[in-house]
Amino acid sequence: GVPSCANSLFQNTIVRDEWGFDGFIVSDCGAINDIIANHKYTSTPGDTCKAGLLGGCDLNCGGYYGANMENAVNGGSLSEDDLDIAVRRILKHMFWLGMMDPAENQYYKTLGPEHVDTAEHRQLALSAAEQMIVLLKNDGDMLPVDVSKTVALIGPHANSTQDLLSNYHGTNTVVNSHSPLQAITAMLGAGKVKYAQGCDISSSDSSHIADAVTAAKASDVAIVFLGINNGQESEGRDRTSIVLPGVQEQLIEAVMGANKNTVVVLINGGQLAIEWISTNVPAIVEALYPGEMGGDAVANVLFGKVSPSGRLPYTMYPANFVNRSFFNMDLRNESGCTYRYYTGDALYSFGHGMSYTTFDYKWSADLSTSQLSFDAGRVGRQEDAINYTVVVTNTGKVDSDVSVLGFITAQEQPDAPLKELFDFGRVHLAAGESATVHLTVGPSGLSLVDEYGVEAIRAGHYKIQVEDLSADLEITGEDHVIFSLPEMKKRHQEQN
Repeated sequence: GVPSCANSLFQNTIVRDEWGFDGFIVSDCGAINDIIANHKYTSTPGDTCKAGLLGGCDLNCGGYYGANMENAVNGGSLSEDDLDIAVRRILKHMFWLGMMDPAENQYYKTLGPEHVDTAEHRQLALSAAEQMIVLLKNDGDMLPVDVSKTVALIGPHANSTQDLLSNYHGTNTVVNSHSPLQAITAMLGAGKVKYAQGCDISSSDSSHIADAVTAAKASDVAIVFLGINNGQESEGRDRTSIVLPGVQEQLIEAVMGANKNTVVVLINGGQLAIEWISTNVPAIVEALYPGEMGGDAVANVLFGKVSPSGRLPYTMYPANFVNRSFFNMDLRNESGCTYRYYTGDALYSFGHGMSYTTFDYKWSADLSTSQLSFDAGRVGRQEDAINYTVVVTNTGKVDSDVSVLGFITAQEQPDAPLKELFDFGRVHLAAGESATVHLTVGPSGLSLVDEYGVEAIRAGHYKIQVEDLSADLEITGEDHVIFSLPEMKKRHQEQN
């Protein structure tokens, strides 16, 4: 194969010529060095610079271009004209950004930390975290917890701060005073909160689980914060297991034995196989990595200041999902991968998410017995729009946001996804209030890509699913090609 940073087909032919990209392309850090050092695609520094630059990669994150480009030009691997193409692309955007203007005229140089950490930005961080938290399970309306209750906060993430930020973030000290423990203590008062870590993220030390059991027995409700952190998932750290690491499973089983009124809050990035928890714990909240105001957001959801409205951004698989070869990158391999192709039993599916209230969905017009019909070419050229309008009513007693997801299924196309998200909408509804949500099936939501990389809108029958509503859609006429590159088809034929 060809390393990405040296792939002229993708960077030049497709991205620049076909898609009309007018910017400059930057390598991943160290990726130019990888061309020779790890991919073994080239054998000399000159050829490596040539492969990257002529392949379309203008700027190297790292030192390889800087250390070797002059010699590559002087040695004849590249010409100054080759180099000038990349330099012009980069300088053009530097001028557009004003980076060559006098310092006093450069807006971004006037910004300091006081412009980043503002009250408005903290509120935005809080709101974003509240909106993305997913309620996975809530048997017996265990949540929200009444603020009059005493609670035991347990688990390796109960007092987490920096771990709430995930990775690749700037320096952040705000989060250090916004752990779940700090936020919930501020909300309820110290007299109603007991804390026991119980165990850490990944060690086998179970000696402190007894402290967690004691705290759980002495409280009305036990809230157990479990998950993973950068020690398990980050660049250079791939998980071979998706179960909770360390003795966290042992911890939650012990707490549940002590107090049946138990809630689990997950703090994580990659999905977790929580089969025992899903079966035995009455309430589960997926908080992901909620950011600098994450502790406050989790507290607001747990105690009902905010109704959860997030939707799961991935499929949560059982533990045995990893017992397959991941060298086969076909998403249809074995039982499939992602919500688009997975045919196994998911613990929780992509798009799942509960609320503290209930919603009713109706089409704005009767689509139950009718079939909308559109010409593939007219849709592809955006001359016709396929629109669906849903009336959503909050039929419960709690004000809440609601996210409305629209899925499409191609019923007759070989190797088509089981379903695919084509649009979504989000509205806030007071109890008893209704609103309309408009969803559009655009060319990207309707198109399919074949084995040759040809993307097209294809004639046939499709099923539209919006929550518990469904409608039929028919696409007629000739297939409308959105993107096709003859060289890709030729390469495929040559390889097979």
